[in-house]
Amino acid sequence: MAVFLWFAGHEACSFRDLSDRFNISLSTVSRMVNRTTMFISSLSPEVIRWPTEEKKQDSALFFTRKCGFAKAIGCIDGTHIVIDPPAERKDDYIDRKGNITLTMQAICDANKKFINIFVGFPGSSHDSWVFQNSPIYQKLSSYCGDYYLLGDSAYPCTQYVITPYKDNGHLTAAQKNFNVKLSSGRVAIEHTLGILKQRFRQLYYCKLRGSRKLCHFIRACCVLHNIANESDLEFSPEVLIEERAENECGETSRGNSVRDAICMDLPPRQQSRSIP
Repeated sequence: MAVFLWFAGHEACSFRDLSDRFNISLSTVSRMVNRTTMFISSLSPEVIRWPTEEKKQDSALFFTRKCGFAKAIGCIDGTHIVIDPPAERKDDYIDRKGNITLTMQAICDANKKFINIFVGFPGSSHDSWVFQNSPIYQKLSSYCGDYYLLGDSAYPCTQYVITPYKDNGHLTAAQKNFNVKLSSGRVAIEHTLGILKQRFRQLYYCKLRGSRKLCHFIRACCVLHNIANESDLEFSPEVLIEERAENECGETSRGNSVRDAICMDLPPRQQSRSIP
């Protein structure tokens, strides 16, 4: 476990570095990392779980207080893990920044814990494409019920994923207010992914080879992230796709209706007064 944690916690750490530091052979290092990775990854169904009804209500209360979204239970976003060039289909893994990456779709709750992850698509894949081909996409109607997730403009606006209005230069004051409040709530997933990569800096540039091994390692890091967060204080209020796609990006009229209803219910932003 010490070998695995040192490897996961240091950016660009190689097996040779581990071999020298722990005075063990390269083959032993490889076996240790692989075995520990597979074991921790196998715990994901028990550790990375969709919230219970009680936890949904806690998360909804958090987002209500934070940004006014009364039925939000989490946030969704994608991130890229830089990897060494694969032996085949290298061009598929080049992301928009020109890096060779693997994508991870993550959903977090109010406590910055992962409640669902999906890893494995090459870096050139758009977040919307990854989402619509992930296992969670067809299960959102039963998983969310009356609740929904908050996402950015890369995702289609549906009944279960609320996204900002696209700024075409003609947004109303209410729609601009909606976008600002959604952004302030959706920042939870940005924080969660940032904490994950700071804890396990190998995720900035993972030196493992093979997509299967990489996926299990990323999943193992997410499992450890949730376990580490177990000791943190749970959220306290005092502290503070059912329809088919109607267009090419997957947005639905029901999703737009839900977004419009939320937009109308949000209180307007208070204008800051200038000091004379």
